[in-house]
Amino acid sequence: MKHRWSIGAGVVAFVLFGAAFGGICAAEPPHSGDPVLDRAIAQANSEWATAMKTGDAAVIARPYLDDAVFVGVDGSSVRGRAAIEELYRERFRKNGLAAGTRIEPRRVTLDGDLAYETGYGEVTYRKDGKPATSGGPYLTVWRKQADGEWKILRNVVLP
Repeated sequence: MKHRWSIGAGVVAFVLFGAAFGGICAAEPPHSGDPVLDRAIAQANSEWATAMKTGDAAVIARPYLDDAVFVGVDGSSVRGRAAIEELYRERFRKNGLAAGTRIEPRRVTLDGDLAYETGYGEVTYRKDGKPATSGGPYLTVWRKQADGEWKILRNVVLP
């Protein structure tokens, strides 16, 4: 049974597809025209997929700016990399580790020092020995830093 994405795990724009219980194969990501941005998105998504299965909240929070905002599907939000890391720690305590992830990046639009990335993501957990999957669309806003690197400014899990 599928549910709307209620776990807030659509953290970043993602470039990997995962089978519901772990097998991951590469997907062709959308290209922004900025290879540094494309690498940042690919790295964040790859690390997210692994960290959701290992419970490493610090790795999930790493690509966020210090004052980034994460908005969950219910409209609740947290501000700051440390708060986002704690949000994931709490979700791991509550839900356990992900049994699988699925990410479908759909579009990356570059607009000066901002980039807008949209797609669809899912996370599967085991509840009572059975798979329970939550998923939905996401919007991630990236901001180019003075050193040319890209960091997440806003991440929104959409209803």
